[in-house]
Amino acid sequence: MSDTALLARWDKLMVSVEQPYARAILREKNRYIDAAAASFPRHQRLTDEDLYEHTNKMLALAEHYQRIAIRIGIVEALKDQKAALPTLERKEGWDALWFYLLRRWIAERGAQAAKETAATTRADLQRIIDKAHALDVEFNPVQVAADLLKAKALSAFRAMTIARTETHNAMMFASQEGAAKAGRDNGVTMLKRWVPVQDERTRANHAAMSGHPAIPMEAMFTVGGEKMERPGDWRASAANVVHCRCVLAYKVDENQ
Repeated sequence: MSDTALLARWDKLMVSVEQPYARAILREKNRYIDAAAASFPRHQRLTDEDLYEHTNKMLALAEHYQRIAIRIGIVEALKDQKAALPTLERKEGWDALWFYLLRRWIAERGAQAAKETAATTRADLQRIIDKAHALDVEFNPVQVAADLLKAKALSAFRAMTIARTETHNAMMFASQEGAAKAGRDNGVTMLKRWVPVQDERTRANHAAMSGHPAIPMEAMFTVGGEKMERPGDWRASAANVVHCRCVLAYKVDENQ
């Protein structure tokens, strides 16, 4: 499969998850903003109860949609391996791998990302409250509550950014792990290659990965001076991860 076809296939798969995920995030962010605005005149502060509920709902959304993303990543990795190695056989343990990767992803990244999203929304609301306190006028809780609702204007863009980035990150994580398992199952050594999208939106450091030789599965790419295991490696800086659409391609190590 050509790199162009590979990128198009992955993009279609990512969109199929990220769009409903973004809508779900947007609904939950706006529900929290509504709840915070409704309770503010009575408490005159953001309550821990509202934040706790919002955080738990964000955690549930992350687990639901990343479960789907990781399943797709594993399945597609197997397809890529089959293209690289037509004699490849699917062995036992793929369902177990799916559950293991989901638990690992949520523990290492998904829960953290959901909590960060909830905390960011709360911080947006707190800034509105702090600004109202700083004004040289009488503090009006009812007006502040109305102003809190304006935070909804920030939600749509952020929801899509979160959904797009986290879907991509989870799929690339599962793709690499799935490809590694397929190689182990069939007694071959697989190599991975970074395939960047080539258009005007691609950051220069990622575009420069075009033509980069394939490397061992456990090795790290150097992307703009930063070590990354794969596209969407959440341990890298936001500048190398947010809105990334690069993917991995695999090949058999002919020198094994």
